[in-house]
Amino acid sequence: MAHEITQRADGFNEMAFVGETPWHGLGQEIDENSSIEEWQKAAGMDWTINSSPIKFDAEGNDQLYSGQNVLYRSDTHLPLSVVSNRYKAVQPVEVLEFFRDLIDENKFKIHTAGTLRGGKRMWALAETGKFGEVCKGDGVGGFLLLSTSCDRTLATTARFTTVRVVCNNTLTMAVNDKSNCVSFSHIQQFDHEKVKEKLGTAVASFGSFMEMAKILQKQKMSIPKAKEFLDALIAPLNQVKDQPLSENRAYKKIIALFDEDAKGQELVGNTKWGMLNAVTEYVDHHNPSRNNDARLDSAWFGTGDRLKAKAVQLLTA
Repeated sequence: MAHEITQRADGFNEMAFVGETPWHGLGQEIDENSSIEEWQKAAGMDWTINSSPIKFDAEGNDQLYSGQNVLYRSDTHLPLSVVSNRYKAVQPVEVLEFFRDLIDENKFKIHTAGTLRGGKRMWALAETGKFGEVCKGDGVGGFLLLSTSCDRTLATTARFTTVRVVCNNTLTMAVNDKSNCVSFSHIQQFDHEKVKEKLGTAVASFGSFMEMAKILQKQKMSIPKAKEFLDALIAPLNQVKDQPLSENRAYKKIIALFDEDAKGQELVGNTKWGMLNAVTEYVDHHNPSRNNDARLDSAWFGTGDRLKAKAVQLLTA
C-alpha cells in the first residue's frame, strides 16, 4: 500500500519523531535534545532539491523549453515537479534550520519532521513550551508547524497549532486570527527572519486559544443541538444527495464520538468543546483514507484541516 510519508526503496521512511510512535507506525524515534543535523538524517531530509532545464525531442532534435525547469531529488534523481524560472524551492534542511535559533533562544523542541509524497511536501512540528488545562485533566500544548512543498500545492507556511494530550488531536490556534499564520509564495525567497518577524508575539496567542476553549467548555450542548450543528457542518460535504444526513458516515461517527466514544469525553461531557474535539478526533483518527498517514496529510493540509476550521467557526459564531 502506498504511503503519503515518503518511503525509500530500502524501506526507510522519511520521518522522525519524539516520544510515542505515531498512529501510522512509521518513522524513526529520536531524542528530544537531538541536533538539527541529527534530525536531518533521522527524518530523511538529508538531500537537496536540484533543478534542470527542460529539453524535449522534436523529431530527433533536442530542443530547450525556455523558462521551465524540472525539480528533482539529489539522491535518487526522481522528478518532483515542473516549475518556471521564477520558482524558488525551499530545501529540506531549511525547514529544520528555521527552528535552530527558536530552539537555542526560546527553548522550542522539534517534535516531528519529515517529507510526504516522495519529497514533494516537507514539514517540521515543534513544541513551543506553552501548556494549559481547559478543565481538570484536559491538557493542551502549543506547537509551531512549518510546512512547504516543491510541487506548487503548498506555500511555505508557519502556523501555530495545539495538541490535546489525551488524544493527540491537532487544531489550528485561533483560526480566525491571521497573525497565527504566515505564508510565503515560492516566487519569494524564503526568509527565516522575515517569517519570525511577521509571526511576532503570536506564541502569546496560545492564551487566546485557551480562553476560547474554556468558553466552549462552559457551554452545554444537547444531542438535538449537536445534530443541528452537524447538519450545518456535514450537509455541504454530503456527496450522496438522496441519502438522509443521519446515514452519512461522518455524521454518525462524530455524533457517536460526541455522545460517549471520544477520548477524554468523560472529562468534558456534552459541551461545545467536547463537540470540537469529536470533530477533530474524527478528522485526525477516523476519517476514511487510503492509509493512516494520508489522513495526517488531510488533517494538516487538506479537507480535514478545512473541516476543523469550519467547526470552530460554527461553534464560536
